[in-house]
Amino acid sequence: MDLAVKEGTITTLVGSNGAGKSSALRAMAGIIKTEPGTVTVHGEDISTLTTRDRIIEYGVVLIPEGRSVFTTMSVAENLHLGARVGNERSKHGHAATFTTEEAYDLFPVLKERQHARAQTLSGGEQQMLAIARSLLMSPRVLLIDEPSMGLAPLLVRKIFGVMKDVFARNSVSVLLVEQDTSIALELASDAYLLEHGSVIAHAPSAEMRNDSRLREAYLGKGDALGRTQGTGNA
Repeated sequence: MDLAVKEGTITTLVGSNGAGKSSALRAMAGIIKTEPGTVTVHGEDISTLTTRDRIIEYGVVLIPEGRSVFTTMSVAENLHLGARVGNERSKHGHAATFTTEEAYDLFPVLKERQHARAQTLSGGEQQMLAIARSLLMSPRVLLIDEPSMGLAPLLVRKIFGVMKDVFARNSVSVLLVEQDTSIALELASDAYLLEHGSVIAHAPSAEMRNDSRLREAYLGKGDALGRTQGTGNA
């Protein structure tokens, strides 16, 4: 797998279940090893660094699939943890890219429920909290896995519409994995199509929409009777 994410833009990985999209994000975050192979940020090899060091020194932040919040802590406490990481990064000379007030402006419901335990939030609200906390960590490279889980498509578009400006303004590079391919291609400028852990196509998102290989990756190739072979979740 060979791919690159342009600074200040959103790039998406698309492909059927089991194509290796989430594994790719986990490898870049240092959760699983990449041997052989390298992960670089602005030309610097970070392959041997721990997940923590990738976050603190290079701002490689993963928002994993699911509701990755501290459920027994309040909304404000969850956000405070993200801000603490951001403060630690500032000691390495990295300016904050997002503030708590900006997080509350982006997700007003979090401000309304800032004193509530995270476990009392709905699934969508917990996802908003996970995204907001990650932004407070001053990411340089943001790896996002299935952000629409628990959120309505309209809300996902609204959230990313606002965040795209934040990303571009602060030169945050985003690698997005999203189960809703139409949303992923709408939000991203570039797309990589994965199949069995390998990149089989790379193009601007607008071109990828019409690539027959994208349809085949999800539905399989048609046989002589016009049926499709293989399975997917398109």
